[in-house]
Amino acid sequence: MTPSSRALSSFAAVLLAAAALVPAASMAADPVSFKGRSVTVIVGSTPGGSTDASARLLGPFFAKYLPGKPDVIVTNRPGAKGLKAQNYFAQQVKPDGRTVLVASGSQIDPVNYRVPQSKYDPTTYTLIGGLDIGGTFLIVRADQLAALTDKSKPPVAMGSVTGLPRSGMTMTGWGIEYLGWNAKWISGYRGTPSLMLALERGEIGMTSFANQEMRPQLLDTKKYRVTYQSGIHGATTPATMEGIAGVPLFASAVESKITDPIAKKAFEYWRAMSSVLKWAALPPKTPGPIAEAYRAAFAKTIDDPDFKARSKKMNEEVSIITAADLGMKIKALAELPPEAFKFTHEMLTRQGLKIVPNKKKKSKK
Repeated sequence: MTPSSRALSSFAAVLLAAAALVPAASMAADPVSFKGRSVTVIVGSTPGGSTDASARLLGPFFAKYLPGKPDVIVTNRPGAKGLKAQNYFAQQVKPDGRTVLVASGSQIDPVNYRVPQSKYDPTTYTLIGGLDIGGTFLIVRADQLAALTDKSKPPVAMGSVTGLPRSGMTMTGWGIEYLGWNAKWISGYRGTPSLMLALERGEIGMTSFANQEMRPQLLDTKKYRVTYQSGIHGATTPATMEGIAGVPLFASAVESKITDPIAKKAFEYWRAMSSVLKWAALPPKTPGPIAEAYRAAFAKTIDDPDFKARSKKMNEEVSIITAADLGMKIKALAELPPEAFKFTHEMLTRQGLKIVPNKKKKSKK
């Protein structure tokens, strides 16, 4: 044996000896387990709405299918149209799998997160999956229906949440602009429960809810009329659930009247946001094994007969969105041209909706 071959042989022996000293467990990642731990699901809205219902639908199945079967607690952090919860989640939550976010489609809308107050970017989140729980419907009090198309009467008060309206509510904006509706905006409502109460009391004459939020009392035609629906699958297919079946698609009423190229882009943006999407995510930079544990739990959840039965009670037309498809949707929205957002904002402002601009505070000199 030559001196060089003897040196190589000695070096190889040293490496083998060193490898023998390393425990086998360290050669692979420790298995993910939440045994004896709790997982918190954060919802950025008040109890009672469709986002809260979706979180409480998913929670028990995360407890069932995550490794170690942890306790799962749903907690509400309402404020600033979900911004408070999003900022907390993005800035303060550790990426250890102990905290999950369940949010609405409005929180992947660039209009809502590209503001100075926002400290989150959904394109950086570790996505688990989502639920498309159908579209939205526009409902008018029966005693206000005639006034909607008669400008000799006082305008119908359209109830909206604080800030920018939800996608279903924006139907009224397009209706005022292109169908000549006689309506005015009343904003400042915190969420679905307060809008339901305002409609019942007659504080507002019309508003919009997610299909999932259809209540038996809203089917009383002596009190209310469902005038339009956004539909599902990008506002292309009518929903068939009770109370919505047979109601015309809003896009079919207004789309042909929009001729301006920028307005068309803005309407396509509305269509992209028209489905009621609820999605689940982990914080940015969550380790791969934890992310895969959650995605595996989500995959088992959507195949569980009990989940299917419960989701059908919540909404007859729930469809599943994978983490990959959810990521593509978020990316596509992030890449929409700015004029699509600007047009809608300016249209609503012209109609008298006071959308407080998000401005950075001036530094004191």
